[in-house]
Parts: sequence; C-alpha cells; structure tokens
Amino acid sequence: MLRIVTAIVLLPVLWVVIEVVPAEGFLAFAIVMIGVACWETYGMLEARGRRPFKWLGLLGAGLVAWSASGLWPGFDVGLPLVTLVFLCVVLGMRQRPGPDEMLDATMTTVFPLVMVAAALSHTVALRWIPGEQGPDLLMLLFCCVIALDTAAYYVGSTLGRHRMMPRLSPRKTWEGVAGGLAASIGAACLARAWFYQDLPLVHALTLGLLLGVAGILGDLAESLLKRATGVKDSSKLLPGHGGVLDRTDSLLFSAPILYYYYVIFLQVRT
Repeated sequence: MLRIVTAIVLLPVLWVVIEVVPAEGFLAFAIVMIGVACWETYGMLEARGRRPFKWLGLLGAGLVAWSASGLWPGFDVGLPLVTLVFLCVVLGMRQRPGPDEMLDATMTTVFPLVMVAAALSHTVALRWIPGEQGPDLLMLLFCCVIALDTAAYYVGSTLGRHRMMPRLSPRKTWEGVAGGLAASIGAACLARAWFYQDLPLVHALTLGLLLGVAGILGDLAESLLKRATGVKDSSKLLPGHGGVLDRTDSLLFSAPILYYYYVIFLQVRT
C-alpha cells in the first residue's frame, strides 16, 4: 500500500516540477538529485576499498547535468566527461603509488559519471525539448517507470513463482516483470489520453514496452552494483526507501532510450 500511496503523491509533485516550474528550476532540481545519486555510488565503491576522486567526480556530475540543457551552445556532455577523464589520469599519476591504484582511481571516478550522471542527465535534455513536447515526454517517462515499479512489486510479491535473476535480485520474478511491463504500456496509453494526445498510439505502445524493459534493466544494473559492493541500499537518505539511486535506477536506461527515440522517430513530426 505504501508504494501505491507514494506513486499517487509523487505524480502530482512531478507534474508541478516538470510542467509548472521553469526549465531552469527543473535543471537545479536535477543537478541536486544527480549529485546525490553519484555521491551514493561513490560511497558504495568506497565500501569496497576503492579510492575514487569523489569530489572531482561530484563536480563533474553537476557539469554533465548542466551541459545536457544546452544553455551554453557547443558545451555538450562529452566535454566534461573527456575533461574529467584527463584530470583523473593526471591526479592518479600524482596521488596514487602505483599503476594499479592509478587505473583504479580513474575508473572508479569515471564510472558513476557515465552510469549515473550521463544517464540521468537525459531527463534534463528531455525537459529542454522546445514547446510542450519536452515536459510531456518527461511526464510520460515518469508515468511509465512509476507504474512499472509499482505493478512489478505487487504482482511479483503476490503471484511470483519463477525467479528472474536470483544472483542479482532474488525477489524479482518473471510474473512481476510481466505485470510491470503491462502496467508500463498501460501508463503510456493513459498518458496519451490524458496529456499527450499528439503521440500516435503505435508510438505510445512501443514506448510503454521499451521504457518498461529499460526500467527493469536499470534496476538490475543497480542491483549488480549493490551486490558487488556488499550494500543493501545505496544510502539511508530516504527512510524506508533507501537512497536517491534506489528510487531513480529505473531511469538509468529508460531516460536515454526515450530521448533518442524522440530524436530518431518523433522529432521529424514537429
């Protein structure tokens, strides 16, 4: 019941942040959330004895999120990523005792920037699509992933019998996956009827399925990270829910997929 209540409360809040708050306000919100998610990821890596350049990585995460907005023409996501790799290599050579430690520091600093910051920064890119289509796409994304998470949990906990990938996530079942995908497709169709009437039905159905599959893979990717680092939750920042990364893992792959789906298939219609 808590998950359903959370979804009911969260959607109106997201509606305000996405549809009412100016794009610059959403950017500030996204930078904070992406920064916290990266901080949690660095904490998990440190729990395994890794020594990333955490503060450099957090600065890079903010720059990656900001660059996705296009506020500075020509300053795209690739620039801060390449710059951070260069700085990590230089710092590693100066501050780590041997080649293994140098490489480890570089890789563990860059990994959260790619997996978390660059992936989640696509929510900013979606918000910056001109007109009403950007906010509508972003709301579509959140409707699908919230429906996916909620349905997968309840269907899996009540009907689940066949485990999906017990080595990564013992409680996930194929029954839960089926329920989550059905809910994601239904949410995409509901979004089309509710606020995104310009979206053709075939695209709504396709996106509902794609975002559902991507959301499940993002959740499994975070499960892999948690199992590898030996932690239960990304942090204890949200009592009863874990950390920010635990709540946004479904966006890690779904946000980029939606953005590039728009660029390839939908942009030509506008």
